[in-house]
Amino acid sequence: TPPASENGDSYVGSNASTSDSTGDSTPVPEAPVEHTVYDPVLAPVEPGPKDFTVVAKDMTVFVANDTPYAGWTFDGTIPGRPLRVVEGDTVTMTVRNEGAITHSLDTHAAKTPPEENYRNLQSGEEFTWNFVATTPGAFMYHCGTPPVLLHIGAGMYGAMIVDPKEGWPPAQELVFVQSEFHFEDPDAPVMVPSIEKMMVAGGAFMDGVAFNGHLSQYVDNPIPVNVGEPIRIFVVNAGPNVWSSFHVVGAIFDRVCVNANPRNELFGLQLVSIGPGDGACVEFTLDEPGIYVAVNHSFGPAAHGAIALLQAG
Repeated sequence: TPPASENGDSYVGSNASTSDSTGDSTPVPEAPVEHTVYDPVLAPVEPGPKDFTVVAKDMTVFVANDTPYAGWTFDGTIPGRPLRVVEGDTVTMTVRNEGAITHSLDTHAAKTPPEENYRNLQSGEEFTWNFVATTPGAFMYHCGTPPVLLHIGAGMYGAMIVDPKEGWPPAQELVFVQSEFHFEDPDAPVMVPSIEKMMVAGGAFMDGVAFNGHLSQYVDNPIPVNVGEPIRIFVVNAGPNVWSSFHVVGAIFDRVCVNANPRNELFGLQLVSIGPGDGACVEFTLDEPGIYVAVNHSFGPAAHGAIALLQAG
């Protein structure tokens, strides 16, 4: 049995190595970039080879109005952009590290030897590998460099959606990535992630929980959807600690696919529970115009920001 971690250091990363741990390093605050609302609309995809380049970058972004956050990111946003493929596609991943310290990329969508393809990259390094997407689902991708807890908590995560080869029925499609933020000093001019808070079980000391990286973006900017047409939301819970009890007020889920795999069907649900690192998709139709609230029905996280408004018209 490996020894328990000390001082916030994970004893192992995704590639089963302890040699490249970044230890007590945290993101360095910089001038924040202006916030752009993260587009929740998931673009369609066709079968065929996919080629993605994902770049690790140090970036200070807004995670709430007037709350800049020094983060480690993929492609400069928290979360990284959604990556969508089709079951059976050959996926080529190029991972480039433009950050100041060691990073990596681990995708839950791949069957692959981690020590070969989830390797740690030093600043300035690049690595390309490929895999076949064998299993449909809403998967998480994230940095797997130890301490993994801190690298995820600092912002290095995103959603990889693998569509079933037979496709999905027509619907309006959205993607939500839930995650939480833990601030070292809530009174600082720029927030810095706190691994000490992250180490507390269940995220008890969270300072914010968000859908797609910003606490109020979909309250300030409700998401338009159409009445009488099916809606499909892919939900990935990046954590690192807080569970999601995903619910839409005023709706009943006609179908829920656990891990967004159509072979894992449930029907007529009020909500779906999604653990950290897991995913699901929910399907429903809104019969009347109005504002419908998508929420983590564990209301501690909801009160900390895990809310999105759907404007049905």
